[in-house]
Amino acid sequence: MDLTVHRRAAGSPLPEQRLGLLQLNLVELDPVAIVDGTRYDDNYLADDVYACGSMREMCPICEEGHLQLVLRQRSVRVAHLFCLHCTRCFGAFLPDGTPALAD
Repeated sequence: MDLTVHRRAAGSPLPEQRLGLLQLNLVELDPVAIVDGTRYDDNYLADDVYACGSMREMCPICEEGHLQLVLRQRSVRVAHLFCLHCTRCFGAFLPDGTPALAD
């Protein structure tokens, strides 16, 4: 049995450094089109929508915090990124226009 420990050579880049950070294009989405909910005045309210975690992308509108990943759920029709501060929804696309979030 080979118990050799493979170590990264000093100075060699980490995988994410070798590839470079992928730039996502963010497009604001209408929450009515992607989440089942109810509109009250200027707000759109939906029950039981859970974020899966923070992304590295910041909100392009309010620039207050990291966007949250929201995957498809019972009341969520389209996976998207959500800003907790300004409550906007965004679609994420690769530079070639391909959706970055698979449905």
